[in-house]
Amino acid sequence: MACLVILAAGLPFAGITFSREIGLLLGSAFWLARLVLTGKWDLVRTPLDLPLALFFAAGLLSLVTAVDPGYTLHELRGEMLKGILIYYLAVNNLRTESRAKVVLWALLAGTLVMDLYGVAHFFIQGGNLLRAEVQEAGLHRGSHELGTYLVQVGPYLMLGLFLIKRRAQRAALILFLVFHCLLAYATFTRVVIVALAVEVALVLFLAGVSWKMILTALALALLVMAVVLPRPILVLGDKEYEGAARLGKVGVLGLKGSRTDLWAKSLDYLKKHPFSGVGFGRRSWTKAFPEMKARHPNFWHGHNTFLNLAVELGLQGLAAFIFLLSRIFKELWPGRGREAFGRTSGPPGLLITAAWVMTCGYFLSNLTDDIYNNDAALLFWLLIGCAFSMKKFTLGSR
Repeated sequence: MACLVILAAGLPFAGITFSREIGLLLGSAFWLARLVLTGKWDLVRTPLDLPLALFFAAGLLSLVTAVDPGYTLHELRGEMLKGILIYYLAVNNLRTESRAKVVLWALLAGTLVMDLYGVAHFFIQGGNLLRAEVQEAGLHRGSHELGTYLVQVGPYLMLGLFLIKRRAQRAALILFLVFHCLLAYATFTRVVIVALAVEVALVLFLAGVSWKMILTALALALLVMAVVLPRPILVLGDKEYEGAARLGKVGVLGLKGSRTDLWAKSLDYLKKHPFSGVGFGRRSWTKAFPEMKARHPNFWHGHNTFLNLAVELGLQGLAAFIFLLSRIFKELWPGRGREAFGRTSGPPGLLITAAWVMTCGYFLSNLTDDIYNNDAALLFWLLIGCAFSMKKFTLGSR
């Protein structure tokens, strides 16, 4: 249990990556010791067992056609297997509502530190909310990584408003959310702002608000962002890249010539080699297409998680991953309306509903980047594992 708390609170902090290793190592050791001492190998079966096995098999198969098998093997062990291990650690060891509360508090404590530091650091650096001269990275690896983390945690804060009843606590949580959104804005990462807006819309939709009202409000919000933001959603290109003339200098969600060229390169490869991946791991992309990175340092992966996985693992790997996501969406669907919200109330319901919304926002933000790696991917699997554990042990298998 202590290891899950360490992972929930410490995963996003780039300066203390040892917390991830400690959490994984000790968590695995304690889990194995408990199984041996009790003599009960009661491993929990979940709806994700088959898609995870297929996804891992696709990763192993990519070794055959990998441009750098050694790197691919390293990434399979260091990225894919760690995510799967964290998922099963959470599923098998969370189990109770009291433990769910502790993990939630740990997650919120880590987020509070990140939010307060990030906002203070932004203004200390001379950041200006009206000019995108400083893109805040906080205690994370960079502004895009920080923005992704804020998208992952956002639904847990939003849904907390439905869980907390006392006025003082709700007011504190609202203030917390204000800092959270302010920090997301200070990253000036456009797709992050869109993803957070979509998560708000999804929470309102699940709460029973009319989808017509939600779509109207969302459209108006996006229209405002498209015109007003310092780095608006529809913006004259702020960087010159070779090939940008294809779209002129106009970018949507930052889709300047850079991303369209990267996506075209990925699609061209898939047309020629649909089932021969270049090997699991984001840097396999640049190893396969070194001429792209030679054009610009940022051109070292395809800037789209789904295209990246297709190039890395082949279409069979992408199919396994989509199968995996479809199982998550189906099994964690919380229902809609006040009655559904009532049935899934409390920490267990919050973990399940927030995980469903988080998955939507997380992979929406990964349509123009690929932050399905490192701490972000591990946090994703930790939160998904907690949600499936709650579904299994506290809310039943309905």
